[in-house]
Amino acid sequence: MFEIPRKIFLSFSFVLFFLLLTISLGCDENRGARENKSIQKNGREREIKRNFSLAVWAEFLEYEEYEKIYDRLEKLGIELFLRVKYGDFPHPSLEKMKFRAWLLLEEKDGYWISVWNAAKFFQLVSDFLKNYSVEWIILDFEPPYEFATKLTNVLDFPKVITLITPPDDIYEEGKKKIYEIIEFAHSKKVKVMCVAIPFIVDDILRNSEKIQRNLGIPLPENCDEYSFMVYSTILKSGLENAGIKIDTPEFFVWDYAKDIFKIFGEKSALSLGLVGEDTFGNKGYNSPDELIKDISAGLSAGIKNFNIWVLDNMKDGTGWNLEKWLDISYVEPSTPPRNETIESIRKFIVDVLTSIRRN
Repeated sequence: MFEIPRKIFLSFSFVLFFLLLTISLGCDENRGARENKSIQKNGREREIKRNFSLAVWAEFLEYEEYEKIYDRLEKLGIELFLRVKYGDFPHPSLEKMKFRAWLLLEEKDGYWISVWNAAKFFQLVSDFLKNYSVEWIILDFEPPYEFATKLTNVLDFPKVITLITPPDDIYEEGKKKIYEIIEFAHSKKVKVMCVAIPFIVDDILRNSEKIQRNLGIPLPENCDEYSFMVYSTILKSGLENAGIKIDTPEFFVWDYAKDIFKIFGEKSALSLGLVGEDTFGNKGYNSPDELIKDISAGLSAGIKNFNIWVLDNMKDGTGWNLEKWLDISYVEPSTPPRNETIESIRKFIVDVLTSIRRN
């Protein structure tokens, strides 16, 4: 059994803090068209198809910027997961693109959905569906934005986490309202994709709700698709900052993917990243080959739906590099070698999130 040396215990605490903070401040019905590719083999051209679906998260740019590249995304067979914030609509660009509506509140109201703001989210969903006819909406389950802004160092974590842990009555009331949101969307013939941090999976595996209660983010059972934020590059950066080197970060993807697929089957999806650099200085994939390794690991676990974080960083001083990152066809499924360090980190994080003392 691999054990965590005492001398790097604080380093692992830093990794836990770093992962949650970075994800918070970010980050089978086939989506869109599959891209067809042609390759040469034995002097003859044969056609192969992408053996998975691919989507991109789009959050920080103006809608007009996404509209300009929408045709290119369509040609690549890429679906757009578009941030639509409270107060942003109606907007003319939203009429000209097909997208999954990633609905978000203002930062002061929590930004992402949780039990604290479920009633406001119900109103947001209702207002949006009055204005637009879409096939999918996305609910992003994360602790309130306030949580991330209060975390300034790892030593703040125990105090801050207790501040966002809701009382039982707020949790149950918010959970009920979240189910009502999904039922309302279904009544409008709209599907709901639910997105969450991966540690919720461990809650479900333990037949528990402790982590969901502690963070105020109950994951509903009536979603049409479930995507979990398994960002291997952020894990790798966090570990390197703690003095720990890993050679196969894609094992983190596979380790969760196997459990996600076991629970959710064909409703499973993975959010992968990071492309580019985030505000914390995390370096993303060095090349598309590293992204392909993550996709390969997910495929080997049975998952076929992948969402890349983030479209915005596929643009640099020379323009958009969409083809560089998204022109991917067939990927061979491959299970990465076991990484005991990653297994231990996962267990450590889950144990910490489970053991939080509620007020």
